[in-house]
Amino acid sequence: MAGVRVLNVSRVALQPGPYPSPGETIQLSFFDSIWVSVPHMQRIFLYPDTADASFAAILSSLKSSLALMLPSFHPFAGKLTYISSDAKAIIDCSASAIREGVAIIEAESDLDIHRIAKEEVLDLELFLQLVPNITMLELPIEVFAVQVTRFSNGGVALGTAIHHTVADGRGLWQFMEAWASTCRTGSVPSVFMPVHDRAIIKYPEGDKIAKNFTKEVAPDLPKLTIAPRSLQERLLRTRRTFLVDASTIRSWKKLARHENPSTFVCIAARVLVTVASVREFADDDGPLIAAFLTDCRSRLDPPIDDGYTGNCVSYCFASMTASEVARPDGFVPACIALTQAIQKVTKEPLVECESWADKYSKLPAGRVVYFAGSPRFKAYETDFGWCKPDRIELASIDLDGEVVMLSGKDEGTVKVSLSLASEKMDAFAQMFLT
Repeated sequence: MAGVRVLNVSRVALQPGPYPSPGETIQLSFFDSIWVSVPHMQRIFLYPDTADASFAAILSSLKSSLALMLPSFHPFAGKLTYISSDAKAIIDCSASAIREGVAIIEAESDLDIHRIAKEEVLDLELFLQLVPNITMLELPIEVFAVQVTRFSNGGVALGTAIHHTVADGRGLWQFMEAWASTCRTGSVPSVFMPVHDRAIIKYPEGDKIAKNFTKEVAPDLPKLTIAPRSLQERLLRTRRTFLVDASTIRSWKKLARHENPSTFVCIAARVLVTVASVREFADDDGPLIAAFLTDCRSRLDPPIDDGYTGNCVSYCFASMTASEVARPDGFVPACIALTQAIQKVTKEPLVECESWADKYSKLPAGRVVYFAGSPRFKAYETDFGWCKPDRIELASIDLDGEVVMLSGKDEGTVKVSLSLASEKMDAFAQMFLT
C-alpha cells in the first residue's frame, strides 16, 4: 500500500532563558495532572493547494517562525518529567530539557492529497502516518512535535502532536494562531501575550488534588503503564466527518423549544439522538451520558487571564434516559439535559473537582458519547501564508462514540467528526442530518 515515507528529522532549538514566568519549571495544576497518562493529541492540517510555494520554502518558513515563537511559548519545547522526591510530574523547560529542541519530521507521500481532503470517511491508518508518534512508555517525554509531509501531486500536510498537560484546546489554538501569524508576517504579533504560570489557578487543596490525580491516572510513574489501543482495535471503529450548515443549525435551535440553546447543545443533542437510535436504545431505560469539557477561565474566582495556555476546563457530565433520547422527540430532552449540565458547571465550575478522574474512569462502557473541541475554535483560519487549510482532523480520537467539533470553513458551519463502531456508522450517516 502506498503511504508516507520519512525523509529527515531535524530540530528547532529553543535558546536558554530567561523565559516568561514561571521560567524553567512548570508545576502542573490539577487541571493539567489529570491528563498525565493520556497520549498526545494528534492533529492534521491538509493544504492541497499551496499556491506557488515550494516544499523547501514552506519547511523553511515553518522552522524559522517556530524558532521565533518558542521563547514566548517555551513550555511547548519542554519535557513532561517525573520528580520522584515530590511524587509529581512537571513540565521541565530547563536548559538540559530543551537542548534538543522541537522535532520537525520531514516526509513525502505519493497519495492524492486532494482526494484525502474530500473523503467523508477518514483513512485512520493513513492519517496516523501524517502526524508525529511520540512513544508514551516512560517519563520524560517530549510534549510537542511537528511533521510536514509533501505530496507528489502538490500540497502539504502539517501534523502536530501535543501533550494535553501543556495546553487545553483554547491554549493550543492560541499557539497555532500565533505560529501561523508569525509565519505569514515574519514577526511574533505583539497582541499575543501567553500566560503559562499555573500559580494563577487558586483553589484550596489544589496541589493535593493534583498529586492525587497523578497517582490515580499514572500510579507507576515514571513508567506509563496504561497500554495504548492497538491499530487493529482502533480500526474496528469508523471515522467520518459531517458538515452541519448554518440553516440546519437554525432549524435544530427552533426544534429545541427552550430559550436560546447554543450551537454546541443543538449539535450534541442531535448526535445523542442519532447514537441512541443506532445503538437500539428505544426500549432501554438505562443511562446515556454526554461527557465533555467546558472552559472555565472567566468563571473562576478570580477569573483567569484570557491568554492562559494551560488547562482550565471543567468536566461536565449530562445524564439522560437512553430510551427517552431514542424516541422521535428525544431531541428536546437531550437539549434540556445538556443545558442543565452546562448551567450547573457555569455556576459552580469546580464542584466535586476532586472526583473528576474517578467519575471519568467509571463511565459505563457503551453508554457514553464523548465530545471534544468547540464550534468556537476558528481552526480554519490557520493560514501560514500559503493558504488556509482545506481539512483539519484530530487523528487521536478513536473511542466508540467520540465526537470532535470545530467551526467550518464557511461562516456559520460546524464540522463534526465522529468515531463509531463500524457496523453502526452507515445507519448514523443516514439519520444524522435528516
